Amino acid sequence: MSIAPVKVPRELLAVQQTVLEEYVRNRLLQFIRGFGTRVLQLAPDLHPTLLDRAVRDVLEVLPQPDYGLVPVDMLELQLVFRHDCLALGCNEPQCVLCQHNSQRRCAVNFCKKYLVNDRMVARCGAGIRVEVVDRANGKVFDGELPDVFLELFILDGAQYDQRFLGETGRALLAAGGEGADAELEACTLLHNNKGAPLITSLTGCRADEQGRLLLQTQGGRLVLPDVTVTDSSEALLSGRKPPFRLVARAKHSDGRRLRIRHAVSEPFVVATRRVRASHKVEIPNMDDAVSKLDHMGRETVRKLADLGSAASQAGLSLGLEPELLRIEKVGEFKALALRAEADGHLRQQLQALLKLPKDKWEEAAEHAKRAVVPDSRMRAWYADISTLELGLLFPCRLGLVDLKRPEALLQRTAEKVEVVVQMRQSPMQRDVVRQLLPQAEASWWAPGHVGWTIFPAETDSFEASSRLAALPAFDLPAALGGPDAAFHFSAADCDTPDMDMAAPLDPAAAAAAGAAAAAAAVAGGSYSPGLDAAAVGESVEPRRRRAAADRAAPGLRDSAAAAAATDAFSAPAHQEQQQPSAAAAVGQLQSLSLDTLPASLQAAVAEGAAAAAAAGEAEAAAQLEAAPCGQQQQQQQQHVMGPQHVLPLPSAGQLQD
Repeated sequence: MSIAPVKVPRELLAVQQTVLEEYVRNRLLQFIRGFGTRVLQLAPDLHPTLLDRAVRDVLEVLPQPDYGLVPVDMLELQLVFRHDCLALGCNEPQCVLCQHNSQRRCAVNFCKKYLVNDRMVARCGAGIRVEVVDRANGKVFDGELPDVFLELFILDGAQYDQRFLGETGRALLAAGGEGADAELEACTLLHNNKGAPLITSLTGCRADEQGRLLLQTQGGRLVLPDVTVTDSSEALLSGRKPPFRLVARAKHSDGRRLRIRHAVSEPFVVATRRVRASHKVEIPNMDDAVSKLDHMGRETVRKLADLGSAASQAGLSLGLEPELLRIEKVGEFKALALRAEADGHLRQQLQALLKLPKDKWEEAAEHAKRAVVPDSRMRAWYADISTLELGLLFPCRLGLVDLKRPEALLQRTAEKVEVVVQMRQSPMQRDVVRQLLPQAEASWWAPGHVGWTIFPAETDSFEASSRLAALPAFDLPAALGGPDAAFHFSAADCDTPDMDMAAPLDPAAAAAAGAAAAAAAVAGGSYSPGLDAAAVGESVEPRRRRAAADRAAPGLRDSAAAAAATDAFSAPAHQEQQQPSAAAAVGQLQSLSLDTLPASLQAAVAEGAAAAAAAGEAEAAAQLEAAPCGQQQQQQQQHVMGPQHVLPLPSAGQLQD
């Protein structure tokens, strides 16, 4: 549906656009209500929702009126501060994907606190820009503003609040005029205590003789040119943490009045650079130093580090548990604050001891309660949440997802999810990853993170395991990240015994099977694709007993593993009889650490080679001569990395089915 705009008569151009648009909108609504009532009277069988939909569809495509070439001084515009937030965490309190992310999206454009000569950027680090907005529709005005420039200057925040935040002040701002300009000038701060301009730009943009920065508009948007403040707010203003505000105001080169309302920033404090070491964070981590909390000065931190001694010197008996007498981390202070909530007398004692009034104690306690725990669980995204056929797996550390570097491609086969890491992907699979990546990133930024879920694997463990051995298939409930989800490694897909792992993936356990398989490849020249069902069951059942034996006699572990590997891979003729020994070797090798893993792997390979030589050097040499050198190298690499269980990508027809 295409509707041509209606040209505004010349006689109405002198009327303010907002007033004219509001009048026309009210007349339209009046007509729609009367028209709808009459239509339903004439056609009672017509469903009201159809009428509502028709009206809504027409209103959505209704074009803006054509004002033609309007003089710049007649434009009804508004300046606003905006930025594109870089923080990955959303602000939804119930979002499980972001609940442990300390970097949440900004609710305002300016930080609460800057240091002298700091660049004025958003809390997330993004640059702040000024936009020219049409007051009639709220959209960015992309027309030309000839001979119009912007002024940037600082206001006394407390004075501005007093003059403009009340009902009288809001009415004065809405009306504009010389009265509003005079009140704004009364709040203006142009110079610091040394007589230098209070606001400067690191890029060297020009300023007027009074110190206001002058900026040229560019298509309705203008990024702040590295603006800095040259003095602290406490040095210029009285009171506790007095705030500044930044103003952007439009001016015409010939001095004519404009109907472009100015933009005023949120209040912020500017402090001296001496306090940069005591920088506070909005959402701390549980392991952060307690000094990162609000109102935690040097003396308060010193007392918290030894509450017992501090209380003894003050003649107080706190009656705290031993673990609460030494507070050095945010998490420890959180536990102390929760303990004090349940004991009013203890809270009063702590406030007196730490010299924190009630309001400061409550602010510090609330700050500690916002602390997040370390979260390195991986995040998965699925292209189609109804089928879960294809997806991407992303690393995550401290709740921060790396959207630019997916770790693996996820493919669903029956009730399992295949994890295809990058180094094992075919060219077709790599191309699919490149196509899916922009979709995954767009879905993350969309409300609700559509298609995203928590994948129950720790990032560091996953990365280490994917380098050392092949990754098995995951049961579908575990891959969906449910509350009761646990990994299930299948022996049919990976040459290791079945293991249910609620804990993070163990790199040594994943590599142990690779060590035994490498020994088999070198020693016997042939490879069994997996243990049979009986051997698997036999290896799973005594797993706990073997673990207990390993803990009881750790000194025998290496020798037992070497002996089991030697027996398991002695000769092809005895391979079927020795499979239980191989399973036992795998179970014992799983307890190795990453520090001892390379030496153990080499020892297993050497022992396997020696056993093969003892069984018959001539037979082994004949088998090696029969196999091409390239094929032998590929086979050994496959055994070390694990079996190839990467499936081709499903076609479009298969996905539709």
